[in-house]
Amino acid sequence: MKIIFSLIISLLALSSCVKEPEYSGDEMEGRALRAWIKKNRPELLGNYQQEGGYYVDVLAWGDTQTAAEGNDFGSAPIMEQDTCWIYYNINGYDLDGNLCTTRDEILARMQATYSDRTHYVPYANFCGENEFYAIVEGTYLAARNKITLSKEYIAREDKKDICKGTELIMRKGTKVRLYMTSTIGYGSSGSSSDGGYEGQYSLDTNVPLILDMEITRVVKNPSETELDMVNTLVKNSNEKSGEAVWLQVENKEDKDSDSDEDITTDKETDTSDNNKEEKKYYEGIYYSTAFKPNSEFAHLQYARPDMVGLDNPYKDSQRYADMAEFDKKLWEILDKKFEKKINKTSDEDAKVIGEDNAAMIWYVGRFLDGYIFDTNIDEVKELAFNEKETGGSAISYSVSSNKEDYINAWAHCIPNLRYARWGAFITTSGYAYGTNGVSASTSTSSSSYSYYNMMNYYNYYNSMSSYYYNPYGYYNYYNYYGGYNNYYNYDETTTTIETEIMPYTPLVFYVFIEPTE
Repeated sequence: MKIIFSLIISLLALSSCVKEPEYSGDEMEGRALRAWIKKNRPELLGNYQQEGGYYVDVLAWGDTQTAAEGNDFGSAPIMEQDTCWIYYNINGYDLDGNLCTTRDEILARMQATYSDRTHYVPYANFCGENEFYAIVEGTYLAARNKITLSKEYIAREDKKDICKGTELIMRKGTKVRLYMTSTIGYGSSGSSSDGGYEGQYSLDTNVPLILDMEITRVVKNPSETELDMVNTLVKNSNEKSGEAVWLQVENKEDKDSDSDEDITTDKETDTSDNNKEEKKYYEGIYYSTAFKPNSEFAHLQYARPDMVGLDNPYKDSQRYADMAEFDKKLWEILDKKFEKKINKTSDEDAKVIGEDNAAMIWYVGRFLDGYIFDTNIDEVKELAFNEKETGGSAISYSVSSNKEDYINAWAHCIPNLRYARWGAFITTSGYAYGTNGVSASTSTSSSSYSYYNMMNYYNYYNSMSSYYYNPYGYYNYYNYYGGYNNYYNYDETTTTIETEIMPYTPLVFYVFIEPTE
């Protein structure tokens, strides 16, 4: 018996020396995600991707028919391109299904996070062969690698018509749902969306992420894409008007050497001496002195080739039936506000601003799909952003004093416009916000103030000093105003959203120049 007891004690001692396996935080998160998949989406266990350690659900296989053309890769696979930019939609959730980031206007409205100052369109980002995680790493891994799918998964009744094999290569039109750990998601920062793209809930740090990703377009060079958009708009407008209503900005700074910005050349005959003079022009930037609200060429090409299906950014605004109705209201506002300020002289006789003079400027800034991203006109703010403001004022601008305060396009175009006249200019991002763009942002400011009803205060003292003479009259009077201790505190919180301007985004400005004194 003693021998058996000793054996048991020895075994217990031996077992107590065996250590529990130790896992890092990342490993624990990966195990937790696998346990969640096993319980909630067991059909995805066979769709585990070794590189990155994530799971994939295929929602749309993608376009396999569109041929590549010029700068557009069409339906060619993303992973086969040495360098490319992708346009894509994303919606992010935690494992409970709470939305934490979205570029979908409908979802934003459902989550009560919608903002009229948020441009709900696909984002653009570099996705070339060299690793560069400007996007969530998991989306990069999915776009640049073959996604393996299990035979059991593609044989499912709900996937038969979607999946075309056990290997998915992402391309235009592909839509996937990725289940990933924070190591290839938002990591230690959690959900980082802002400016109207955030969901109703934020994503905690170091937790798994569910991310829907839809590829809308793949291009080689976004700079070439936007230049083509601008030149096409200008060409179509000039042809429709039968005259050059958009004029290319001439480079007058240095005719002998190239500037840092792109230029093109054109040779014109000088009839005075028959010598050929070479003029240089900035590429991708045009101005117009013929622009007037509701003029034929004022209407933009709303369908953007990089935004498939986006032909009206205000279609879901619930305030305008379509873009034509929105523009009609815009033209009415601009006509009414500035009609009486327009000089009655001919356009040719109106004074040109030039580079040495200052001008007071009213403006409306738009993207090529028609979305208004900024304006200093109160009535337009109400139309576009549903913001009722007063006190908007014209901007004082001159090239000599304000060149560094505004985008370069202003310095190139404003001097060519005329006082007491409408004008417009269109520019690629090279003269605007370039390769960085402007990040969407949300900021809040709080203010508080107190209100003391001085009439009550006055009534109180009157009633006290006159108590023995006419107490009832004064007493009723101050009670009518609510009592002498009527003291209020007010707290106000103002939320301001700065509209995102994506990299390589062309812009259009309508401007009205105030008359000179």
